[in-house]
Amino acid sequence: MIAPPSDGTRKACLVVGGCGVVVLSWALVAYAPAIGIAAVVVAVPVFARAAKHRVAVFLAMAAIGGGMTWVAFGTTTGYFLLNRSRLDAVVAEIAAMPTLVSFERGRDDPPPAAERTAWWESTRLINGQRVTPYRPQGARDTDSLREIDVLRELGVPYARYLALCGALERLGLAGFTRGPGGEIGLNEPIPGGTPWGTSFVYRPDDAFPAGSGAESDRRLAPNWFFVTRG
Repeated sequence: MIAPPSDGTRKACLVVGGCGVVVLSWALVAYAPAIGIAAVVVAVPVFARAAKHRVAVFLAMAAIGGGMTWVAFGTTTGYFLLNRSRLDAVVAEIAAMPTLVSFERGRDDPPPAAERTAWWESTRLINGQRVTPYRPQGARDTDSLREIDVLRELGVPYARYLALCGALERLGLAGFTRGPGGEIGLNEPIPGGTPWGTSFVYRPDDAFPAGSGAESDRRLAPNWFFVTRG
């Protein structure tokens, strides 16, 4: 038989569990999956330790906490609901830079500091053109343009562009594309070898995006859709 916790132990468990709930609430607002999951992992057994029927409470709270974190951090609907205001802000930033037609963050793996006198490239794309944020050292054939030069020609402030890149990265998005009627698609990363991609699509006219039609396509909210395109 499991001995009931002392009053001191019970109070300490409630305090620690309460802190876990606070951290989980913050993680939901900030959309921090790793921290939110860690908070549940800590809070559930600690709250159960303070209960009289520990096993039953543990199982019930594990089911509730696990289900809540899965819906919040593991589903498209949860992602959209928790990040709606951030997605709206990104769309507003993109709309304010009309010369940016498309953008892909790609990958950027600069070499160690000791090797930074050599040329290297990123896989970033602006309006379909591969660009690099780095200055070439010496003569070398390349089809990449300097990122800052391309942005200057497009009339896009570099600081504003960097802020957009940071927002896309924090949201786990790969980039964006523009479509007809003011449509803006915020693209999720495409796993290697996958012949299709998924996007959160904003439509000012609230019409379902053209060219969609997969079973997973659906309306998320007024003006917002989640679509799969191959």
